[in-house]
Amino acid sequence: MTGQVSHSPTVVIVGASLGGLRTASALRRSGFDGRITLVGDEPHLPYDRPPLSKEVLTREKRPDDTFFRTAVFFEEQRIDLKLGAAAVGLDAEARSISLATGEEVDYDFAVIATGARPRTLPGTGDIDGVHVMRTLADATAIRASFDRGRRLVVVGAGFIGSEVAASARKRGMEVTIIEAADQPLVMAVGAQVGERCAGLHGLYGAELRCGIGVTGVDEESGSLVVRLSNGSTASCDTVVVGIGVIPNVEWLEGSGIEMDRAVICDRYMRTSHPGVYAVGDLASWENPRFGRRMRVEHWTNTVEQSATVARNIVNTIAGATPIAYAGIPYFWSDQYGHRLQLVGLASDDEVAFVHDPPGEPGMLALYRRGDRLGGAFAIDSMGPLMKMRRMLFQEAGFDEALEFATSL
Repeated sequence: MTGQVSHSPTVVIVGASLGGLRTASALRRSGFDGRITLVGDEPHLPYDRPPLSKEVLTREKRPDDTFFRTAVFFEEQRIDLKLGAAAVGLDAEARSISLATGEEVDYDFAVIATGARPRTLPGTGDIDGVHVMRTLADATAIRASFDRGRRLVVVGAGFIGSEVAASARKRGMEVTIIEAADQPLVMAVGAQVGERCAGLHGLYGAELRCGIGVTGVDEESGSLVVRLSNGSTASCDTVVVGIGVIPNVEWLEGSGIEMDRAVICDRYMRTSHPGVYAVGDLASWENPRFGRRMRVEHWTNTVEQSATVARNIVNTIAGATPIAYAGIPYFWSDQYGHRLQLVGLASDDEVAFVHDPPGEPGMLALYRRGDRLGGAFAIDSMGPLMKMRRMLFQEAGFDEALEFATSL
């Protein structure tokens, strides 16, 4: 776009969350001196999501403790906040974004960072005590529900569901986890490693029922009854649903931006419209490191993509070459006082378990990808896991990585 902007350029970032904040901050650090507008549908200042399912639920943190920055930061960085104003449309030809307030915000560059929303259980929208976990309001409502009740059913044993279950157990609640797959976290870490993760729930007193679906939730005599596909039921005071997310892209319909249940980006995180980028949960991009299109719902991925987008906007203005985002997926989860970490891509093609003492949760597993190391998963083995992460960046062979991991 160099030569096309005759005035001080304006960047509008839609999504006042991790990706939006990090993009705005990275722009200022990269020397961008134009106007930055950060638009968010929630009324709050940008906040960190990982503590919501952990410290906020256990009451180790107040909801306000999750805010990334105070209002003073945005004033000092000259970031114009438009909070409580959802984006409802994007006109790429006019370079304008429409807000639910009726306002039109013009841009030279736009960054789409509206994230994703949780999937819900059909027919439960009007039932008190049935929650999803995504926003600050969700965490506040679940924490209040924990204060009133002692029994929890979690639907979905993914990372979020497992964290909520662990937080509830820390507060002394009775916890039942319902998982439709045969093992928890199968899509994320594979069946073999998922089986090891299942043991954590039992070790800390949570009941895990796998291979069972939920057919409905009823209200009976002041309690909730979760009906299951095998004909059994689970009674509780609170239900938390963690069965995946849906990218928030509906507001882009009619914009002409290419989508396939996510925003399609190239390796530079550019969408099909000039000057429009996307980051985070809703961005599907060409990852040159893996030679495939990816969409990653991880905190670290969003942070790294935001830095790439900020750099590419500045490079475009300067007429410099853009840089590709070739990130390696990395995710962590804190459960029952243990840290679970995944780096790279999981596969059941070949999984090698190392640092796996019997009777203890701690372990390290390596995944093969062809003749190379494809990924690694660890519980309480942070040092070895970080070494495997470096080997992934070096594109190390699987046998080399396995020999090195075994020697640690």
